[in-house]
Amino acid sequence: MSRVRIGRIVGTHGLKGELKVLPLTDYPERFAGMKHISVYSGDGLFLRGLSVVSVRHAGGKNQLLLQTGELGRVEEAEQLKGTYIEVLPEERVPLEDGEFWIDELKGLTAVKHEDEEPLGTLVDVVRSGDNDLYVIRDASGADHYIPAVSQFIAEVNLEKEQVRISLVEGLW
Repeated sequence: MSRVRIGRIVGTHGLKGELKVLPLTDYPERFAGMKHISVYSGDGLFLRGLSVVSVRHAGGKNQLLLQTGELGRVEEAEQLKGTYIEVLPEERVPLEDGEFWIDELKGLTAVKHEDEEPLGTLVDVVRSGDNDLYVIRDASGADHYIPAVSQFIAEVNLEKEQVRISLVEGLW
């Protein structure tokens, strides 16, 4: 499995090379405990590793300000604008039982809970209000949006590469 993007460097702050980071994770607090970061280009090319000196919130914005040991001037930090902070999959925040990473769900075969009749392939997860929606693409190419709640998602079995769906009238 490839690396996982957890942040995007969107700009700089001040004159001493502080980075503005947009978290791309449900766990932005994880940045506070990081001792180093690995920076990659948009196409996945490793650019450099940096040691983390401090992390703080950027006012009312959904951004973090990250000071590194290596960047001391705004000009140095400016070169990293538009790049990504990535981690190995095993460095992700541990999930609770019954929680899954989106990349683990994509590609699972969706089947009817009652008889395991194939419905299609889980191709995406859409963040939508209180509940995520699983996007199931059927054999004809049509997408079906299933709320990711226990009423409809009977089981996710990563070993069998399968998600079992309890269909109710009008859902499919």
